[in-house]
Amino acid sequence: MNKDEWFQVLESKVKNASQGKIAKELGVSTAMLNQVLHGKYKGNIDTIKNRVEGRYLRHHVQCPVAGEISVDTCRDNQVRPFSSTNPQRVRLYRACRGGCPHSQLQQTAVTQRIDVQSASDSRYNVEEQLAFCRRLAQGDPQHHIELLERELQKVANRLNTSLWDNKWKGK
Repeated sequence: MNKDEWFQVLESKVKNASQGKIAKELGVSTAMLNQVLHGKYKGNIDTIKNRVEGRYLRHHVQCPVAGEISVDTCRDNQVRPFSSTNPQRVRLYRACRGGCPHSQLQQTAVTQRIDVQSASDSRYNVEEQLAFCRRLAQGDPQHHIELLERELQKVANRLNTSLWDNKWKGK
């Protein structure tokens, strides 16, 4: 097994606490954690990798519905079953299956995956994001307005972060 950063962090956490405690924090079984640590896990290693990256390395993605979320929360949202009891869960379900660039699921809500700029690219492509919002809204004007409000909030957060960074870099 390649000792990537996430694996080194996992080993370090287990050294400072019990396997049971770390497994509970990550939401996996102690047996799974033990097998991963010893290179004997036969399942999909990405499950625990995403959990370690989200929980301990603070890797985040920009969710079109929920804003900035950890990669493990993103993955959890993708595998949740459909439930109409909460409007946000409905929007998450649709987004995860409808072209979200972070989703690892097969698309069902739209016919083409929407390419967006990588997180390291600071350019913001308005046309792509508007097309994404239109596709997710699927003709529902109220949902389209909600998506645009979230998108505007995301842009404002990026601008404020950039302005703050520039203010303190100059000092």
